Amino acid sequence: MIGAAACAAFIFAARKLARRAELTVYAAGLFAAALVYVVGALAVGATPARLAVELAGLLAFSLAALAGLKWSPLLLALGWAAHALWDLLLHADVHPHVVPDWYRLICAGFDFALAAYLAALSRRTTARAQTH
Repeated sequence: MIGAAACAAFIFAARKLARRAELTVYAAGLFAAALVYVVGALAVGATPARLAVELAGLLAFSLAALAGLKWSPLLLALGWAAHALWDLLLHADVHPHVVPDWYRLICAGFDFALAAYLAALSRRTTARAQTH
């Protein structure tokens, strides 16, 4: 619930921007969310293999963010939903933890809430385009 509440505040602030700028904020946020895991891996002295996994995640989420900006907010939604799964599944049993357990759970709530918002935004954008 904390993550979803933080997401609501994030969306409220971003919606004050023009649509393209709003989407850019969400794309930058996806990059930052993935970067946290790379920084965490470096901070705990993770193995080179673990660092490589986190860097691969950073690349994948960065590509999802860029694709979402270029083609559709739905791709951003999918990127955020995938990041929630990254939080919950990939990092559940990683030792040493690259982020605290509480962070993973709050982040997943934030990620799922933003993915839902972006999916709804994509549907509204598609419906509006079809009526014009």
